[in-house]
Amino acid sequence: MFRRGSKRALARGHGMNLRQIEVFHAVYSVGSVSGASRLLNVSQPSVSKIIKHAESRLGFSLFKLVRGRLLPTDEAHVLFREVDDLHARIDVFQRTAKNLRSTSDGQIRMGVIPSLAMSITPAVIARYRKRYPRVTFEVTAIHHDNFRDSLVSRACDFVIGHHLLHDPEIASTSLGLGRVGALFRRGLLPPDEERVDLATLQKHEVIGFSPSVAIGGLVGPAGRMAEMGGPPSIVVRSVYIAAALARQGAGIALVDEFTAHGFLSDELDFRLIEPAVTFELKALHLADHPLSRLARNFLDLKRSMIAERAAMSPSKPYLEAIGSSLN
Repeated sequence: MFRRGSKRALARGHGMNLRQIEVFHAVYSVGSVSGASRLLNVSQPSVSKIIKHAESRLGFSLFKLVRGRLLPTDEAHVLFREVDDLHARIDVFQRTAKNLRSTSDGQIRMGVIPSLAMSITPAVIARYRKRYPRVTFEVTAIHHDNFRDSLVSRACDFVIGHHLLHDPEIASTSLGLGRVGALFRRGLLPPDEERVDLATLQKHEVIGFSPSVAIGGLVGPAGRMAEMGGPPSIVVRSVYIAAALARQGAGIALVDEFTAHGFLSDELDFRLIEPAVTFELKALHLADHPLSRLARNFLDLKRSMIAERAAMSPSKPYLEAIGSSLN
């Protein structure tokens, strides 16, 4: 509950400037003037002076000493809820401004579908950081259903996947095409066939996907043709489970090439299916928040490396195939 003086101060429009907000946030967060001074790299007298000046402008106290401890007042608790949100927005603003003006240092926060997090994304980050070692990354594996929330909440600068959001608030840029193929235990199919046709798939157990799995929408037509002999005996809710089952010889998993390249080993083989099934990878971001130079450079590199991948043998692990180019 605000005191009468605090209500009058707020009614008169008295408030704190950005420096006072920063210091108040620091003192409230760490619980002491000495801790705030270390956090902000300023002297303790400077912190105390700024807090007193803020209290004078506001017309009420922000902290009080109780048995030697500095405790926030009721008014401070109320203000902090607003200040904390503003402080976070200022951090975002400063980080964005830094990223916009720089191509050599800053931070990139991205969300990628899990399949991309397993192979090509680590490869692109590795190559990018060899060029720009001062750029830091925050990478989150997220599903398409969470794309919009991740962008609107500013948890990610951009997200990458193969589902386009039909939303006027979301802009997109193409990164290239991906392909769908068959992931299977080595030796299950004849070694002389470069691609797997539907007739071959119909002779084997094909692992099915539940409707909630995004890749199911891409492989759907081919999967339904392969299931003409009857519904699948195994249905999974994850491409990773499908890949693990394929490794054990439980069936053939129809997956995108990026998922496959995260699992390829001496035990697993991957071949594209015929007729070809392709999909477009896109980077999505808020339409009113253009991508920074760092983000644009990163996506340009990713676009070129996806093109490199398309020119390689589909059965060769991606990280192995590009290993020499990372140096």
